[in-house]
Amino acid sequence: MVMRTMLDILVLVVLNCIAVFVSVVWHTEFLTSTFLFLGIPSLYLILRERRIRLNVVGAALIVGLLFCFVFDFIAEFNKAWGWNGGLLWGRIFGVVQIDVMVWFVLWLLQIFLFYEHFIDRTRLVLYKSEQQLKMFIAGVLSVFLLLVIYTPSPSLLYISKAYFVLCLFVLIPFFIICVKKPKIVRRTLLIIPYFFFVYITHEITALQLHQWNFPGDYLGWIQVMGVRFPVEEFVFWIILSSLVGATYYEFYFDNQKN
Repeated sequence: MVMRTMLDILVLVVLNCIAVFVSVVWHTEFLTSTFLFLGIPSLYLILRERRIRLNVVGAALIVGLLFCFVFDFIAEFNKAWGWNGGLLWGRIFGVVQIDVMVWFVLWLLQIFLFYEHFIDRTRLVLYKSEQQLKMFIAGVLSVFLLLVIYTPSPSLLYISKAYFVLCLFVLIPFFIICVKKPKIVRRTLLIIPYFFFVYITHEITALQLHQWNFPGDYLGWIQVMGVRFPVEEFVFWIILSSLVGATYYEFYFDNQKN
């Protein structure tokens, strides 16, 4: 079992290094790099994990297309981040790039698959259609509420230091889970080193290729290998997002155990 785990980690690390090499050498566009960094490793985990349940994919679709749509809408509206071209499709409601929704789904899918494959090995349960339905309804309502606010009064969505404020808001349930179910969080901490490696290399590669940018207002900046990105990006995405994403998956889509 240990040897299998080490082999899987090694393969994933190699796949990530290949993603960096191919992206830099061939100057790939946003979607191509997205599949290289997020899609191919997810496919590998699906092939390795024969017991993958439908709710892994369902959770990635629900959170990625609904909740992340709201998050990205407000973030892009406030210029928390932006895109430099190379995107194939247009914008939803003139704000959210459709390509970015693909990125969110694959980003979450990789986290959920990794968590199921390496952490949540002994407590697989049946597909919970009722629980997913509740989350789907909550996601639809959140999109509806966003549009109800945005359509008549877009100015109500303006936020100072939007990246920081949005992430703090998203972390509120996480802090509650830390108190109510600390064991989930403690075990899930194990996924941070791998995703830190993936995200820091993805970040540096994307910025060097000008795939995205940060035109907004931030707490500060970090400079690495000739590129710079906000402190919020480093703390909330590169370090914490895998932990928070896996914790939310376990708490809201699985059996609240690992």
